[in-house]
Amino acid sequence: MTHTFFTLQQNVYKADHEPITVEDVNENNVSSPALRRLISSAPGASVGVAAAYRADCSLSTLAFATLTRALVIHFFAANKQNPQQQRKNGQEQQPLVSRGRILIQDQILCDTGIKLYGYRIDRIALALFRDFSLRINGAVDVLSVATSNRRSLQAIMNTLGGEVLLQKDNVKTLFAHREGEATSKDVALQAWAACRATTLEDMTLRFAAISRIDTKTMPDIHLSALSKISRDAEILESLKPTKVINNVKADFNSKKGNVNLECTRFSTRIMKSKTQVIHIETLDGDKRSTITGRAGQISGKQAHINVQGVVNASGKVLSVTTVGKEDLTAAESDREDVVLKALQGTITLTEHPFFCSIWAPSLNIPWPPLDAPTASFVYYPTGQLNHSQYTAVERIISQANRDRVLLIQGPPGTGKTTVIAASVNSMINTGPMERTVWLVAQSNVAVKNIAEKLDKVGFRDFKLLVSKDFHYDWHEHLYERLEHCFIRSDYFGGGPVAVSRLLINEHTDKHTRVILCTLSMLSNPRIEEFTRQVPVQTVIFDEASQIEVGDYLPLLHRFQHSLQKMVFIGDDKQLAPFGQDDIGQLRSVFEFPHLRKRAQFLDTQCKLASRLHPLIVSILSSRPHANRHWQLYFPACIQSQVDDRARHH
Repeated sequence: MTHTFFTLQQNVYKADHEPITVEDVNENNVSSPALRRLISSAPGASVGVAAAYRADCSLSTLAFATLTRALVIHFFAANKQNPQQQRKNGQEQQPLVSRGRILIQDQILCDTGIKLYGYRIDRIALALFRDFSLRINGAVDVLSVATSNRRSLQAIMNTLGGEVLLQKDNVKTLFAHREGEATSKDVALQAWAACRATTLEDMTLRFAAISRIDTKTMPDIHLSALSKISRDAEILESLKPTKVINNVKADFNSKKGNVNLECTRFSTRIMKSKTQVIHIETLDGDKRSTITGRAGQISGKQAHINVQGVVNASGKVLSVTTVGKEDLTAAESDREDVVLKALQGTITLTEHPFFCSIWAPSLNIPWPPLDAPTASFVYYPTGQLNHSQYTAVERIISQANRDRVLLIQGPPGTGKTTVIAASVNSMINTGPMERTVWLVAQSNVAVKNIAEKLDKVGFRDFKLLVSKDFHYDWHEHLYERLEHCFIRSDYFGGGPVAVSRLLINEHTDKHTRVILCTLSMLSNPRIEEFTRQVPVQTVIFDEASQIEVGDYLPLLHRFQHSLQKMVFIGDDKQLAPFGQDDIGQLRSVFEFPHLRKRAQFLDTQCKLASRLHPLIVSILSSRPHANRHWQLYFPACIQSQVDDRARHH
């Protein structure tokens, strides 16, 4: 494609509108006359913007539209480069800017006389920077006026003026395209719809109140971090399936327009969603039929499906399929919201020392003073610590600025969970009474393992927050020995007094200062009273190599005023963040060189040494360079036997 024209008739609004003349070009054929033709047709200099993306979530097409014209620009895919060549001075290099791209930026994206409006324009702004080194000025994310989930169909219709004005099915189809599926017609019509919404009287005032996105004035280091965080989230979301086979029992019953099913597998359970549809294939005698509905009430394994039509309850279920991508989790929504606010300038992440310590270390943001500067000392009465464990605990309980963001790295069997237990013991029993500790991991099972370790060493002054969806009917057996500290999410709320009672240790009648939960739990809106009574000060993340670094963003923003220390414990040689096998570019904190070089290594094996084959010990004992640095590259469990054998050679 080089340069074509076609006419488009809108089908978004019920009312008739003039045909839209669409100019379709690739980036090399962008010209000043084409841009002027578009801009001269803009009423009040308002221009709608929309984008389409490739399967890898890079931006492929950009559309600008007025009420009567649209310009659709197709960009060439970025050249695949060696990842090692994409970095310079620790920062990713930006792609070269072509003549066509310069015209787009100068004459429309950054023209202060033009007002740009678009759906999810935060994603567009970051993709323009990440993929093409282009900036944008004064752009309005129209979805920011929505009071409901900004990803929902309802939010889109609200920003277009309301359902009464719209052809709902057409709106749903227009905005439902996955990456790589949108056509020139689609993006042109999306951009036109954004422009049309600005002419509605009741929407004009609402759009005027939205903070504009201006990446032209933002430093590269800030945009590089935000664009990476945003892109990784988009890629992870693109990996979510649009169809899931749900494992259920064959028997079912129906009552009052509901089909009641019992799920048999947690990972494929039916989940409540406003966007997904449930297809139930049944067999009654020789007759097959399909029932369609949506998940209503979910209670443990029991799923109540609101269905259309009459259901014959005498049949058997052959299969159940959930169609449609699952909704964003609370944590995913929070992450997207923080990025949007940073682009709109309502928050400034580069003023947050923890954000800068991870993503922008060159800014050297000073640390705020600690509320309780009293030092703790190592206290672990129920066990012994080897030298590397002792040093790790010292740095975890330290309040020195150099240890405010700390990595503890250790291969399997080096006692990482013991380090956590000793650190908690030390901070609570020897530190200031105001100090609090949150122990966090990606999975419920990892959090449970920490709780069991604390319980095993005799430390029971903690509370464990667990999602009802995970616990009830599915994993209750995992928590039998932890009933003394267990708080399920359906008991959240009830006000300060109710939460205070939940936080009382039944053995000591004291208010606990240690809480365990998953990282996603910290985005639960009902956790607020817990974090008010037990502020999020010191956070220790276990199995941190499994956590994609962007997942920390909601925590960093939400608890910026109380957060004092972050400790990441794990081993990057073990499991990587979810999605790494598919994407290959996800990072945990262990992939940041400036953090890794200050890491504390656990270099002594605490388990499995007796099971090592003598031949392996003999071979490694004979090597003259068997030293502390070398043992990081081999299983640490050999070291005690290697050292013992070496003493006899």
